[in-house]
Amino acid sequence: MSQDIKVARYGLVAQGFHWLVALLLLGLFVTNSLREAAPEASELFWLRLHMSLGILVFLVTIARIGWRKIVPPPAMLDAPKWSQFAANAAHVLLNLATLLVPIFGYLRVASKGYAADFFGAQIPSITGEMHALHELMENVFHGEPMELFLYALIALHVVAALWHQYVLKDNGLRRMLPW
Repeated sequence: MSQDIKVARYGLVAQGFHWLVALLLLGLFVTNSLREAAPEASELFWLRLHMSLGILVFLVTIARIGWRKIVPPPAMLDAPKWSQFAANAAHVLLNLATLLVPIFGYLRVASKGYAADFFGAQIPSITGEMHALHELMENVFHGEPMELFLYALIALHVVAALWHQYVLKDNGLRRMLPW
């Protein structure tokens, strides 16, 4: 396909939501790494910032899904049915992850009996101390296994976008870029 073909693009609001979530996810990965490497005195700062960014991801994702209901995305790229199915499945998993992982993070904190922090505002624990729930969140749903799953899902998304843009040359990536 030619590089100068016209493609149906996502609107600026949808693009803004997409790139904002990407930046917030990067912020979550960075704050988590800094928290783990931080001296004990500053660990709480990084944890609070991590919690705040996680809650923000959740809120932005809700707004993003709401926007998608109001302004539907452009038609899918011309591709085999299996490819369209895989793209839809990946997008559903990404949206589910950006909704559920912050909930699991909240439950990880709440199940220790602590309030979550959202840029200084306290969100009280709805569970109180629940050791078994905390262990489940820490070891599975908001711990290393989920972190690795998210890395893999995001990597798959990025590779697919680059594949469409530079191998298939169908301008798939340009649909989500404002220029």
